[in-house]
This record gives sequence, C-alpha cells and structure tokens, in this order.
Amino acid sequence: MSRLPQRTASGGTVLLAGWLFADLLLLLLVIALGSLPREERTGATPAPTVPSPPAGTQPAQRGLVLKPCSFTVRTGSAASVRKQFGAQLERAGVAARTAGFVISFGTAPDPGPGQEAAERVNSIVTGGFSRFEHAPKRGYWKGGPSGKVRIDVFFLATPDGDTSFPKRCHSSDDGDE
Repeated sequence: MSRLPQRTASGGTVLLAGWLFADLLLLLLVIALGSLPREERTGATPAPTVPSPPAGTQPAQRGLVLKPCSFTVRTGSAASVRKQFGAQLERAGVAARTAGFVISFGTAPDPGPGQEAAERVNSIVTGGFSRFEHAPKRGYWKGGPSGKVRIDVFFLATPDGDTSFPKRCHSSDDGDE
C-alpha cells in the first residue's frame, strides 16, 4: 500500500498566496483598463472639435431674470388688455425686453372663472406682443373680486448677458401688491 504524500501547512499557504497574488494583478489590470478614456479603450479617434468664434463675437448666454416684473390689467376686450399691458411695459422700461415665461393670476371668487381669465389674458399678451409670443405661459386663480389679472413676466437676459432686475419694474415678490 502506497502512501500519498501529505501536504504541509506551509506548502498550502504558499500556494494560496500565489493565487491571491495572481487575482490581485488581474483586478488591477481591470481597474487600469476601466480608468482609461473611451478613445484609448476602443481605439476610436475622438470627434473633431468645432472651433469657437473669436472673443467678442460670441453671443452672450441668454439667462433669465429670476425676479418677475408684475403688471395688473383689468379684464375686457383684447384691445383694452393690449393697450393697458403695453402702457405698463413702456412705463417700466421693458417694452424692448423678451419674455422668458409668463405666469398670470386671475382674481375671482371661484377658481374656474379666475383661471379662465388668466389664460385668456395670457393668450392676448403672448399673441399681441412679438417679444412674448414664444414664451411659455401658465394661468392660475387668485381669490378676490373678479375683473383683474396680475401678469408676472420673467424676462430673458439682455443681449449683453445682464440678468439684473429692471430698475423701473415692480414685482409681486416685494409683497406690496
């Protein structure tokens, strides 16, 4: 009867250490390949970049003035609403500004008529003023007596990138409606 050689405890440890070392090297290889930029991993060439225009000729980013200019109109005919709103835009010095978006609040004792008034005024304003026609709009109800709509206009930045609040504008955010 032949006897199988018995392993010693130190021989098993060396064998396990070798496998652990090989596994560690494989893990490091996977991490290194995964951290390479995509172009180097796939062998693809990067997409060509578009040259930027010379300094001073690039248009400014069109940001948004974060505080709304508020205007209040009495409901009535479309011509009357346009006349009231246009006069208020002129007084505030923002008639040449482009609207970023428009939110209107129609006052009425009940939500239905108030929201309808706000939406009607929104369509009159965005349809009647070229600088408002592409602005998203929303109409909401505000409790109170019928007949008025508050229009909050968030203007886009000026062409030179100025996003400061227009000096002659009034805002409902000021709390003195």
